[in-house]
Amino acid sequence: MQIKAPRDFRPEDAKAQPVSAPPVHSRYRKFDLYRNVQQFFHIDNHAIQVAQTDHDNFTDLIWHLVYSPNLQSDLDKTRAIFRWMTSKNMYTISFKDGAKPGTPEEVLVSFKNKQGTYARIFETLCRFSKVTSVVLTGFAKGLDYRPGDKFKGTDYNHSWNAVLIDSNWYLVDSHWATRYLVSEKNMPENLVYEYDDFYFLTDPEQLIYSHWAHRKEWQLLVQPINLQDFENLPLVKSYFFKCAMFFVSHHNGVVDTKKGRIAVTLGYCKPTNFTYKITFADTGEEMYQGQKLKNFALQHHGQNQTGTFVFRAPRPGQYYFTIFAQLLTGELGVKNIFTASCEYKVIADAVSPDAAPLPSCSDSCWGPGVAVDQLGLVANPPDGILTTDDGVVNLEFKKTKPAYVLCKLRRNGMREEELERCITEKDLGDSVQVTANLPQKGEYGIEVYGNDPAKDGDTYTHICQYYVHFATPKEQEAAFYQESPERRAVMGGPGSTANAPGKYQGGTAGLDNATANLNLNDPNDPNYLPPPPPEMLQQQYLYGTVPDSRQQAVITNYAPTRGQGYPTYAPGSGQTDIGQPQQAVVSSAAAIPASTKPLDVEKRNVGQAPPAAPQDFRLVSVTQDKGEAPPPGPAPVPQQKPSLEAIDRNVLQSVDDHAIQVSKSDHNSFRDLVWDLIYSKNITNEIEKVRVIFRWLATKNLKEMNFDKVEKGSPEEVLMGLKTGTTTYAMVFDTMCTYAGIHSKIISGYAKGADYRPGMKFTPGQNQHSWNAVYIYGTWCLIDAHWAARRIIGKQASSEEFHYQLDEYFFLPDPHQLIYTHFPDDGRWQLLERSITLEEFENMPHMKPQFFKYGLEFVTHRTAVIYSRGEIHIRLRYPAHKIAVAFNFTIQFEDGNEEYNSIKLNRYGLQESVGGIASFSLRLPVTGSYMLFIYAKEDTPENKENVYAQVCEYKIEHEAISDSTPEAYPPCSSLTWGPGSAFYRYGLTTYQQSSTIYTREGKAELQIRQPRSMQFMAKLKHNNISDSELEAYVIHRIVGNTAYFNITAPGRGEYGLEIYANDPACEGQTLYHVAQFLVLCQEDVKVTPMPKLPPGYLGAQPKFGEFGMVAASHPDPIIHLDCNTATIMFKCEQLMRVTANLIFVEEDQEHPDYIFSNAVGTNISFIINLPCTGFFKLQIYGIPMADKRQELPGIYNYLINCRQITQAVFPFPKQYAQWKEGCFMAEPGVIPTPRGPFGTQVQKERLPEKVNFRVSVPGAEAVAVVANQEWTHLERGEGHEWSGPVKVSHCYGTGAKVTLNANFGGDKTSYATLLEYVL
Repeated sequence: MQIKAPRDFRPEDAKAQPVSAPPVHSRYRKFDLYRNVQQFFHIDNHAIQVAQTDHDNFTDLIWHLVYSPNLQSDLDKTRAIFRWMTSKNMYTISFKDGAKPGTPEEVLVSFKNKQGTYARIFETLCRFSKVTSVVLTGFAKGLDYRPGDKFKGTDYNHSWNAVLIDSNWYLVDSHWATRYLVSEKNMPENLVYEYDDFYFLTDPEQLIYSHWAHRKEWQLLVQPINLQDFENLPLVKSYFFKCAMFFVSHHNGVVDTKKGRIAVTLGYCKPTNFTYKITFADTGEEMYQGQKLKNFALQHHGQNQTGTFVFRAPRPGQYYFTIFAQLLTGELGVKNIFTASCEYKVIADAVSPDAAPLPSCSDSCWGPGVAVDQLGLVANPPDGILTTDDGVVNLEFKKTKPAYVLCKLRRNGMREEELERCITEKDLGDSVQVTANLPQKGEYGIEVYGNDPAKDGDTYTHICQYYVHFATPKEQEAAFYQESPERRAVMGGPGSTANAPGKYQGGTAGLDNATANLNLNDPNDPNYLPPPPPEMLQQQYLYGTVPDSRQQAVITNYAPTRGQGYPTYAPGSGQTDIGQPQQAVVSSAAAIPASTKPLDVEKRNVGQAPPAAPQDFRLVSVTQDKGEAPPPGPAPVPQQKPSLEAIDRNVLQSVDDHAIQVSKSDHNSFRDLVWDLIYSKNITNEIEKVRVIFRWLATKNLKEMNFDKVEKGSPEEVLMGLKTGTTTYAMVFDTMCTYAGIHSKIISGYAKGADYRPGMKFTPGQNQHSWNAVYIYGTWCLIDAHWAARRIIGKQASSEEFHYQLDEYFFLPDPHQLIYTHFPDDGRWQLLERSITLEEFENMPHMKPQFFKYGLEFVTHRTAVIYSRGEIHIRLRYPAHKIAVAFNFTIQFEDGNEEYNSIKLNRYGLQESVGGIASFSLRLPVTGSYMLFIYAKEDTPENKENVYAQVCEYKIEHEAISDSTPEAYPPCSSLTWGPGSAFYRYGLTTYQQSSTIYTREGKAELQIRQPRSMQFMAKLKHNNISDSELEAYVIHRIVGNTAYFNITAPGRGEYGLEIYANDPACEGQTLYHVAQFLVLCQEDVKVTPMPKLPPGYLGAQPKFGEFGMVAASHPDPIIHLDCNTATIMFKCEQLMRVTANLIFVEEDQEHPDYIFSNAVGTNISFIINLPCTGFFKLQIYGIPMADKRQELPGIYNYLINCRQITQAVFPFPKQYAQWKEGCFMAEPGVIPTPRGPFGTQVQKERLPEKVNFRVSVPGAEAVAVVANQEWTHLERGEGHEWSGPVKVSHCYGTGAKVTLNANFGGDKTSYATLLEYVL
């Protein structure tokens, strides 16, 4: 339905406004602004709906798209425009009222007439939305571009946009984000309209691979590149960055072979598969002499998450080598297809000496990869290229769960039947050994097929393949695969030098905090994680890292009031980005001298008499000594600014101590005070003079000060005036500076004090304040001695909350920072390059000194008042090295009420910190006015107080809620989500970088790596489901050094996952909160909850490791079966006595007769037959054979989920104690019987008359089977083996017992029962 604009609505054209920010690299990356497109869910849906509507004119369109939803931030407006353009078919756009020349309507309809561009339309929509945007023109590597192509002259072939968001420029290409082709023909009828978020706010370091702006400053790179460099870059598609790929070996689009050979290596940070295509550059053909060209290349997995492509050219000439990628993230909506990611032009100088097609195998990638991991196999060797000089090849596949392996040998020109006898597999239970004896020299392929018996039946699937070269060592050294980086031992990766303009500087710059603190350098370290580049920041490999400008001032633009934009300031210090500096006469800056030696300080008692000033000491004002002060102006550039950093720490400590000692004495006169404080110690350094006055003033209780004589107009009268309120701290400070030889100025103006609230307007007589400027070594500096001395703690101003506590921030603060709280009546005393207005000051965010102490910056929402609809996402940036900065917040209604419907408003907020960005996501429950207070602290052992300090506050005018009434976040114990400070203190790590975990088919898994053995506990929380009901929906177990947390969502909705942990070696049983995550289930699912299990139940118990046992077949204590039988194996360091119990969870019913233990030396196996579907607990008990105690402790617990009955199973025989001391049964296992749950499937007449027994009984002198009183003695075989047929037909269905018995010497008539069947 069309929405008409109000009659009086006229969108303002912002074109006339000057562009107020120069084109420089943004201080923030796309990843800092948003991490999930779900943040724009409501905006995107709105834009798509608008795109489906036709409008009578442009005014109606812009009203409907931007103004009717009252979008306030430039980011939200830009997003709405972008999504409208990527949803709208520009070939069909029209306006009922027509499109007159020179109107916005003409611009929008021009595209279908081939007279306009997306970039021009985007810029027009931005202009009338009060968003600054410019059209950029240049060259783009589009559909018809191939590597090596040259761009000619100034015939630019594409245009895109730069958009100014919160004073930072970002790049947008709405056309490429929209335009997807279904064929290679660039025709309108072949277009489909899909949306690619990559081209929204694309990082310049990524877009430069495809877009080159001819005006170099609009490349927005730290180091712009010329056209030749652009042409030389490889052809890169957006999917390259979606897979977090990066170049390792070749950073040029055109690469040359050496003697017909080349190896290209790429890195990747997300699980990715690759394939490739090779064509002749001149014809586009893929075939050569009946063979695909790709058969002349070898692709294999490398170390440190790399993939290498080795090509041996069959003839000289030019080729196109296109690499395709496939993400294996398992994310919902990710297409399971290969997508083009990058392309090279390969120029072959000659035919490779060994040019020939590789052995014909099923895949194009050589070496074990993801499929091997998924089958639970560990391949050795891990390299896909094998060499042999004797024709013998050995492979090993270690099992982490039951699996079967089948191998095939391939060689071009030889039949499969000839090769089949040359390769064998030997299953050793916990591993498979593969041996190949090659019949003659040459190249071979070994294809490996795998089978998961739990779900594959008889089907074997290709899981990997090996390239084998049977040749002499000399021939191997000359082979084409030696081009591979691993072979040349010059592996690149993030530590290497890229073959590109500029060089990458090694280090962890740009890595998220958690990863940067890990050991990223040693691949042999067990805790090694592959080092990802910073969220696909290819620029790191191209031009080095972006300098961190957090501590620099950036004059920026806010949109502080509704509908109007005003230039204002961002915190920091340094260079100005916009505006003309005011003209001020500033004297030549004097160099700041090195600080002198520390003062000799005498300790004093309170009330101790001070030293008297010499009789010849006279007070001289600075104007008498130095003349009039120079006029105000910003600090000269470049110029070292006066600060505490210019004073030696020992000197500073002595100056402060001297001021404190002087404050203990009462002085008869101002003259005596100035002498004692400054001249008695011959303090000449101007910073030290100002410091000693500041420190004395902040320490002395001026209310108790007295002088012998106070004359009208004297300095004594000024100081004493603080008692009566006739003077101010600024006046006292100014007076003392005047007689200390320092030019000072009293500045009056407005200040955002304790009673200030965001959104307040300043009027004369209210919020008046005074502070000082001092002239130090040629620079005017600011000081607020009053606020430094009377630091306020708490939200409201009250007398009991004032403390005489020094706040160092107000000593020489940066003018670019102090302007957020102090607005002088005379704009010159702002000491800024461009003065701001009172209205700008009123609309600036309200920040506290701690904001600057922690080096924080606003990434979004730079106004005191936020006008919001739906969810709000506020982001601050903190220095990346400050991983220990923790945040908190408080939400309240403007009247101070902190609850809504008996729920704390804080529950409607979520805070998380990732990669230097602190995010605050709010979904306020009702419209109205709110206050948001944000706090921070340095959460380190050195921070003894461990308290939060307020850093900033906002007023939020919430104008509309989302379609459904917002719910509070799940009731977790912390307001901070994701890993907490304790998580990092324990040395834990996780790949889960966001606090939100999305389920798939109602399930999700979180993995946490531990540096040592730890205890964990997990809780699931929900607004409407009790904790006890949710116990069954989260379960955890530890496998090796990884803790796995499996969540099963009961249904659609949000759940909180709380993780608790401790170090049992030193913390006993108390577990501490280390992390919490938001589990989001957006599916309607029917799930089976996991059984309720006590913490630590699953997996190895304490005695397991003590006894030297290893879970050989199933290291994961949760087993999901698509059949109803399993064999679980353990390896032990010593002989063990073991037993086990099987419990059906649903009925809490024991089934010990459906589990059977076998032992062969120190190898123990348990065969499990499951009589029904559902969950079973398998509890294993054991003790060393040498330990004669009868009580066996629990050593390992499994949870088995039987999802399908695939065969009839019958009870095992009852096992007596002596059987469990190393006996083994090969046959018969179970004896079918008409009794039991599957008895109806047994036809008695078809059961065998005799059953063959074959058992191993160590130490037995005789073994016999007794079937319903009939004895049958088994014959002795090799070693401890006994075997023979036993007649049992007369026992079927009678309930008779069949027992296995053994005589162990002594009385030959005495037999011990080992096993007992009931038929």
